[in-house]
Amino acid sequence: MVGKLDNAILKQAIRDIASKHIDYREDAKKFFYEEESFNEICKRKRIKPEEIRNGVAILLSYPLISRKKMADKISRILDIDGMT
Repeated sequence: MVGKLDNAILKQAIRDIASKHIDYREDAKKFFYEEESFNEICKRKRIKPEEIRNGVAILLSYPLISRKKMADKISRILDIDGMT
């Protein structure tokens, strides 16, 4: 159950990074860069927070339309990961 919740939180934050709404993007950036809960999720999923942050930085460098497409691809990967 926790794994599915963690995936849902990560997926929403990634979607928010790709949002056209500045407030959503800013909240998502705070989540990835400042929130201890993000570090806890990474610890439970056995992933390195720095790697996710690097990916977020790259995602933010893309134009909005490309960012949305990449966020969708990442969400699909998390869906597959959540099934295991």
